[in-house]
Amino acid sequence: MVSIDGNSPRPRRGRPRDRSKDVAVLDATVRLLAVAGIAGTSMDRVAADAGVSKVTVYTRWASKSELIGAALNRLQVEHVPDPIGVVRDDLVAHLDAMCRQYDEVGGMAIIGNCLAEEPRSGELLATIRASTLLPRRSLLAAVLRAGVERGELDAGLDVERVVSMLLGSLYADHLAGRPVGPGWAAGVIDEFLRPHRAAPPG
Repeated sequence: MVSIDGNSPRPRRGRPRDRSKDVAVLDATVRLLAVAGIAGTSMDRVAADAGVSKVTVYTRWASKSELIGAALNRLQVEHVPDPIGVVRDDLVAHLDAMCRQYDEVGGMAIIGNCLAEEPRSGELLATIRASTLLPRRSLLAAVLRAGVERGELDAGLDVERVVSMLLGSLYADHLAGRPVGPGWAAGVIDEFLRPHRAAPPG
C-alpha cells in the first residue's frame, strides 16, 4: 500500500492488538450491566471480571461511558432467521430468536437499568435503540409487510402498531412474571393472527 504522497507507510510498531481481550472485556461489561447496573459497572470491576489487567481496559477505552457504549453496541441483532415466506412461521421464528438473545445477555435487565439511569445517561438508551430495538422492529415489520403483500394479512394492517403489540407482549409478560419459554412466541402469534388474516377470495 502506498500513501497519498507516494511514499510507503511506516510499519506499525509493537505487538498486534489481542482482539480476544477486547471481546472478553465487552462481554464482561454486558454481564455487569445486567446484574449491577450502570452505577455498579466500573472499569476496574470489568477488568477483574474479564480476567485482564486494568491497563488493558484503560488503553482501549478512555472512559466508563465509552466502554459501556461499545459494549451495548455488541447487542446487535444476531442469528436472524431466514424467512420462509409464511407469515406465521416467520413471526414465530423472529420472536423466538429475540427471546433467546435476551436470555443469553440479560437484555431485559440491561434495558431496565438503562431506563433507570436515563435522566443521567440518556445516550446509553439511545445506543440500545440503535443497536437492537429498532433493528428488531424493522425485521418484524418486514415480515408483516411481506404477509400483506402475499395476501396473508389484511391490506389495511397498521404494521408499526402491530410490531409494538408483539414486542410489548414480551415486555409485559416478563414484568408480570409470566413464563416466556418454549411455545410462548407461537401462542402470541396465533392470538394475533386470528383477527388479522385476510379474508379468502370470493
